[in-house]
Amino acid sequence: MVFAAILHGAALGAQEAEPSSVEAVKEEGGPGILGERPNRRRLIGGLWALHPFEPQFPELDWTRGLGFQFSQWFAATFVNSYDERSFILGVERYWVSGRRGVLDAGVGYRLGLLTGYDERLFGLAEHVPVLPFGGVLGWVDVGPIGVDLFYVFRAITLEGSVRF
Repeated sequence: MVFAAILHGAALGAQEAEPSSVEAVKEEGGPGILGERPNRRRLIGGLWALHPFEPQFPELDWTRGLGFQFSQWFAATFVNSYDERSFILGVERYWVSGRRGVLDAGVGYRLGLLTGYDERLFGLAEHVPVLPFGGVLGWVDVGPIGVDLFYVFRAITLEGSVRF
């Protein structure tokens, strides 16, 4: 059924006068709470972090990272606020997304797995090398340039990207 919906969506998309390079794949019966599967392909070249609830990290910091997204899947590596190499892998879904001219925007969430943290983040991290995470996402693309804002646990990340 999902395959049929994708084919139907592709046929409708081919008829559009102005196709979007960032589209969400509509699930049968609407997106629901799980959201829509995005069709974004991007290289994430800028990663910044802010920890508004932790006084030891008062400013927005460059995290020296690199990532990519292909459809709903994303992966990245970065140096976290504790100067440890971290890896992140996950899925991204949209509750709301839209396009107006060269502007694409949306709101959704990310879920995934994260490495590179210890008990300084929270107690469980001392015993488990791979941690689950989930958070809220907002994004805006203007032409090929994108900016994502992601909130998870005690951090807000800002990402700069280029679509391909």
